[in-house]
Amino acid sequence: MISFPSFFSKVPSLKQLPLKRYLINYSFNRLVFGVDNIHIDVHISPQVHNVVNQAVSASIIKHSRSENFFEDDKKDHRENEKIALMHVCTDVLMEGINRAKSESEVQIDFLGQFSLAKLFIEEIDNNYRKLITKLEILIRTYELSRQYDQYECFKMKEKLTEIKHNQKRIIRLVGEEMFQVMANVHAKNLKNIRESNFPSECILPDNFFINPTIHTDEVADDFLLMDAYVLLGQRSDDPDNYSSLKSIIDALFSKTDLGHEGARDGENETGDAREEDVLSADGKALEPWLMEIDNIDLMFNCFDSREEYKRAKARKESKNILLELKSRMTIQEKLLNLFYKKFKKSRLLKLIVAAYEMKIVYRSYCPPLRPVQIREYLVRSGSRKPIVRELKRRKSFSGNNFSLAPLHETISRINRSSTRKKKEHLLNFLKDFLRYHRDLENGRLLKHAMAAINILKDEKILLLSKQNRLLYEFPLPEERVKEEKPVISHVILKADIRGSMDITHTMRARGLNPASYFSLNFFDPISEIICDYNASKVFIEGDAIILSIFENEDTAQGWYSVARACGLAVNMINIVRKYNVKNQKHDLPILELGIGICYNQRPPAYLFDGDSRIMISPAINLADRLSSCDKGLRKRFKNQDRMFNLFVFQNARDEDIEATADDLSLRYNVNGIELDPDGFEKLSREINLKSIEYGAENNETVTLYTGKVPTLSGNYQRLVIREAAILEVKPETMDVIGPTSRKYYEVCTQQTIYEFIDNHA
Repeated sequence: MISFPSFFSKVPSLKQLPLKRYLINYSFNRLVFGVDNIHIDVHISPQVHNVVNQAVSASIIKHSRSENFFEDDKKDHRENEKIALMHVCTDVLMEGINRAKSESEVQIDFLGQFSLAKLFIEEIDNNYRKLITKLEILIRTYELSRQYDQYECFKMKEKLTEIKHNQKRIIRLVGEEMFQVMANVHAKNLKNIRESNFPSECILPDNFFINPTIHTDEVADDFLLMDAYVLLGQRSDDPDNYSSLKSIIDALFSKTDLGHEGARDGENETGDAREEDVLSADGKALEPWLMEIDNIDLMFNCFDSREEYKRAKARKESKNILLELKSRMTIQEKLLNLFYKKFKKSRLLKLIVAAYEMKIVYRSYCPPLRPVQIREYLVRSGSRKPIVRELKRRKSFSGNNFSLAPLHETISRINRSSTRKKKEHLLNFLKDFLRYHRDLENGRLLKHAMAAINILKDEKILLLSKQNRLLYEFPLPEERVKEEKPVISHVILKADIRGSMDITHTMRARGLNPASYFSLNFFDPISEIICDYNASKVFIEGDAIILSIFENEDTAQGWYSVARACGLAVNMINIVRKYNVKNQKHDLPILELGIGICYNQRPPAYLFDGDSRIMISPAINLADRLSSCDKGLRKRFKNQDRMFNLFVFQNARDEDIEATADDLSLRYNVNGIELDPDGFEKLSREINLKSIEYGAENNETVTLYTGKVPTLSGNYQRLVIREAAILEVKPETMDVIGPTSRKYYEVCTQQTIYEFIDNHA
């Protein structure tokens, strides 16, 4: 057990730092087993196999530096292979997202990602073996040819030996390059669509596949640690081996309130954590906080905070901002000092400093030496003679002259290191070590997931799995059967212009043209954007427009009808506001709208008037009600500056409301957008909605829901929905009696609301 001096009991609270948790919550437990009743059967298009194979082959030739032996491999060829790989990765993963959405099963999205990762790793191993075989055949062919050149043959054999010797490094570099492609596809092409469809806890972190440990079976290899993380001791009695360091870090963090949900319960009267609670703290509670590497800078990096404080002071930022920065800096300094003293006392600090200072010189000696031998030379004088003898012995074989001058310069740098420099190295060590710890955990998860997957290629097994409905397929878009799928549901959006008759009368009295005014300020600009939301016109008249959005069977990529209708409605309000600014400058009337959005889970019906097709749908009637505005309420709310644009009231008896399918509510709707309850329920299935409480006027707490909607152009639009109770009022006086149990939903458009959401979502 680690004992701590009394001065370690005073530790800073980390509660005020904006720390985040690192959580991975994946499972395949709801997916069906394949034909062997052990693995999950997956089929990925042969075209994808081919593209992955070509991209991996080009990458292996590059990282083995064997381009001279394969004339077909050019740099532009490699770039084309990588571009093709990005395209097929996007298509395969998008298919997984769409299937997960259509079947309401996020585990299918996980399956698509892990299957592609398994395909990458299998192709990397296969292509490495192919490269060895190709070089061996090339050497034999060259030896038998009449143009045999002994020097050329020697170079080929030397290259083959080098590739075999560097197998681990080549495979790791190729793996990192291929998996970086997958990470880029997620970040650039798929992150928003996942956030629109799935809760954040069901989305793998951006860095999950950027993990050097998954490309090797020797996760403690010296060269891997030096290249990707930080050098650690390998022997069980080394003070800086992985397990010892993790225990020390966990013990130090357990003295803080990090990971203690009820931290205050474990404090004594002075506010310090009790010793027994500190030493018995469960290290697992710390994991989500320590694996989020950005938290390390937030907790320790007083150097950056000090610079940020100076810049803020020079900009004359507010007192609150300066106090917050100063408080953060104080916490960071205290915590860094706590760790610094412990690592110094444990004689770990010199090892850590040496591991970083040697990075610029160790490659000159490794191989033939191992990085850990170089560090031994730098920090332990007793180990130097055997290492010098080893270098001299190697020199006699290879002829290489290993100068010791760079090592002695490094020893001098280590000994001259200031306290600040040592603390900077300690900060970097904590980030690199915990990133290594995170990658080890993620690597175990990934390998376990890939072991559960069987990527089928055999036609008989494929047919057997498919016929028994056990197969998960990820076809490319061009491989899907193209046919017009029947409409299964639809959304109606009605936008009604307020006071259109008064506007028309006013403009005619002034000798102006109301028809062109409505066209240029409303109908034409809206016509330009409806295609981006997959909407079509149902009906247009002088003061209103009715639009529809359909959903088709088996086309999950288009199942965003309500979300897109809401996004379109917000855009319509914003367009009208923009034109109103211009019209006010020229003393023209301003436009005000009321919009209603209704979802119907059935397809619409049609009748024909000659060649004209007329849509019949109850959603049209309901959208008309939702877009309306009571004249009395409009007068009552006139000139009131309100955050929201929609208010719904009940002035009929409950039994009258229950006796009809019609909407008997009264509503104030000026530049408001009302979504019917069925539409809100559908919206919550279409995109991932997050609930946030908003403090509105009169100390009222308002429930808001927010999420992102994908448009057909590939952009993403933020939506904010307000949920409110319909208020019961007296029919004669309109005095409020109280809230009813019925809810209404407003699609918000005010910029202030969106700014609040941006800061809290």
